[in-house]
Amino acid sequence: MLEIPHTSISSSDLHLWKKDRYLSALVGEMDAVALLSLDIFDTLLFRTCANPSDVFVLVAEKAHRIGCLKASITSAAFKEMRIRAENTARVRQAAVTGFGEVTLELIYAEMPDGSCKRDKMAQIEVETEAEVCYVNPHVASLIAACKSKQIPVALLSDMYLSSDQLRSILTSAGLDLIRVDMLLVSSEEHEGKSSGHLFARLKELYPQIASHAIVHIGDNIAADVEGASKEGIRSIHYNVVPEHFESLHHWEYVRHGHVLPEWKSLRKLAEATDMTVGMGELDRFFYKMGSSVIGPFLQALCEWVIDQCIAEGIRTVHPLMREAYLLAPMLENAARIRGVDLQIKPIYVSRQATFLAGLESFGDNELALLLGIHGLKLGELFEVLDISEEGVHFEAFWEERIENCKYILGENGSSVYDQIGVFLRSAPIQTKILASVQRHRQLFVSYLKQEFGSPERLVTVDIGFHGTIQKSLEKIVSLAGHRQQMLHLLAVGANRLDELSMRGMDIRSMLRSGSGGTEEGKRIARTPAFLEELMMGDFGSTLRYAADELGQIRPITAELKRSDEEYAMKRACQEGALAFQGYYAYLLQQKEGQLQRASLQPVEWSKPLHRVLDMPRPEEARLLGDLTHQDNFCTEYIAPICEDVAEEWFEQGPEAFLNICNYGPSILNANWPQGLVTRRIPYYLYTFYLRHQDGFGSQVMLFETIQRVKEDGLCAVHLYGTGAFAEQTLKMAWFHGLQIRSWIDPHVGVDAAPWGRFAYGTLEQVRDGEVRAETEEETRVETGTGIGTEAAHAFLIATLSDMKAYKNHILHVYEGSEVTPLLYELCP
Repeated sequence: MLEIPHTSISSSDLHLWKKDRYLSALVGEMDAVALLSLDIFDTLLFRTCANPSDVFVLVAEKAHRIGCLKASITSAAFKEMRIRAENTARVRQAAVTGFGEVTLELIYAEMPDGSCKRDKMAQIEVETEAEVCYVNPHVASLIAACKSKQIPVALLSDMYLSSDQLRSILTSAGLDLIRVDMLLVSSEEHEGKSSGHLFARLKELYPQIASHAIVHIGDNIAADVEGASKEGIRSIHYNVVPEHFESLHHWEYVRHGHVLPEWKSLRKLAEATDMTVGMGELDRFFYKMGSSVIGPFLQALCEWVIDQCIAEGIRTVHPLMREAYLLAPMLENAARIRGVDLQIKPIYVSRQATFLAGLESFGDNELALLLGIHGLKLGELFEVLDISEEGVHFEAFWEERIENCKYILGENGSSVYDQIGVFLRSAPIQTKILASVQRHRQLFVSYLKQEFGSPERLVTVDIGFHGTIQKSLEKIVSLAGHRQQMLHLLAVGANRLDELSMRGMDIRSMLRSGSGGTEEGKRIARTPAFLEELMMGDFGSTLRYAADELGQIRPITAELKRSDEEYAMKRACQEGALAFQGYYAYLLQQKEGQLQRASLQPVEWSKPLHRVLDMPRPEEARLLGDLTHQDNFCTEYIAPICEDVAEEWFEQGPEAFLNICNYGPSILNANWPQGLVTRRIPYYLYTFYLRHQDGFGSQVMLFETIQRVKEDGLCAVHLYGTGAFAEQTLKMAWFHGLQIRSWIDPHVGVDAAPWGRFAYGTLEQVRDGEVRAETEEETRVETGTGIGTEAAHAFLIATLSDMKAYKNHILHVYEGSEVTPLLYELCP
């Protein structure tokens, strides 16, 4: 069982901040810091909602309940009205005063007459922000560390809320305001951080502190990084909450919409912390898989198991090894978090360990089962039947796979495969096999009595799916003369559990995979390989039981054949899963009574895992698919989860291949069909679901165009287009990490104010080299693409109606020059 010290997350921990991937940049440099400056939202404060604007939906719901918002205005409609009101207020304020900073009162003044009670709505919004906000324990830890060194702390926020309103929210979120020395808000200072004004104001208030001795931390590049730079202040980009294309949360949204929105920021925080510091990128990938995917799924299972135990008065449970290596400590942590007295005693058991012990006879059905095991060698067959000495006659073929024995002729002219069948059906060998059955049953029951006292009362916990081991357990105990009273708890249960229930077994599942089951349960049951592998330790399945020299019955486990690198990756994943539990407990405590426990939403808590299985990112398909899988049911056959598949299976395309994977393993043994497709066509599944999520809009065309730019090795382009679609294209380019050197809009002048922090340019300026790359990164082009100096003249044409006209105009401007521009158009 994995041993990890139980650590709780506390914002007063003076060292917690050092485990944060971003804040750890200050480790060893605190003596040079004379003033700490912090952004508030998405840095010091996180929200229990997917997006900041989701707060407006909650405001509307509360306003409806107390009659402050017109009943005909839906929550979704109010959200859009609130966003528009803020934009209108900023435009109006800029026209009157020259700056666009507004207050909450000015925003609600733009709401239509009769739509709501404006003053009350503003009050509700502040109250709602307080309800959804919680303190980032890492940043609070850094504040505590600063105060212990007498380093002053200032908070700087570009926000329409007043300083009093912010103080109210901060206090409600649990921050001790005594630790804050200064609070500057753009709505009161009439200018924000992006211009550098708030930082200049901070320096005025601390004239004795040099700029280089101030450190500012925030999530927004324009405001917190570039704004601080304008005043010579060092900044740390706190990139925990901001979304990007490679974020697994974005991929979850494309596949499922918002997944666990209340827990999104918490999951991101868990990803960025703890054991990730000092890890290499490969280990960080697996740590993130544990903290944001495996951890949430197993936490839901642990909570569900505890719910069942509380309802039934159960005090001890027995998770099944090998998965209990991670599941057992997670169950212990979950019980400790809940304050439940629950003993966790893993049981070493497997399908192989119970196979012989659970037999009443050995006939054609049992023989066919063994002979049909993929990869089983002849020597392994005799070993599992515990009659190796009797198989000496076949010793020359022991290393041959059973399926290959069909094509090997023996001494009498028949195949070795047929000779094996005749041999195992013979009366003397049947007697030997039945003796083995009795011996294995006695050892197994003795092991259960030795370890658990009353084997008939076991409460098992397992990932699932068909209840095979659980059925064998009950049968073995029954054959040994005990009246079983077992309870079996599974994460995912297949249809066969109905049959077992009809036989009197008490077997329950958190999710169902068969008919009437959920999509999540079905996918997990279809492709459990990497979930199982990531939960295991450095030992294999239980093969059998044996008595030692002291008469103690010990489980004999299979030897695992893994590289040290693979063991390290699994440990990183397991550490991430355990770390998630600490952050889960922290947020539950911070928002006591406001958040549902994971067991009450098992389907939702399974969606992160389902998304990886059903729509993996290319990196996930590559790294998880390369993990080796060793079933250990009668054989040590080992292969990558995404084993190579013959080219012929892909000849009809990815959709046909996914359908073909429904064939039985004897025809096509594909552990993870979606992983195989993604390894071959990296973004097939992403674009498939993006097209549906976007309602067959333009997102896929934009995505594929940007991918062509990136595949050509370009890091930056010029944007040519106008209006809202050009803005959408610009945002999506940023989201995908593609820099926009300049925005050329054929319908406006270069002095117009565009969206965001971008400046307009002209084609002539680009042609004549007057638009320079801001960084070396923007000029970088990978070798071998066939693209040279023209990279500085690459254009992304953002239009769905004027493609030909825009293209011709660009080419016309470049006529007579020595450069041919690169043009990227949206193609269906």
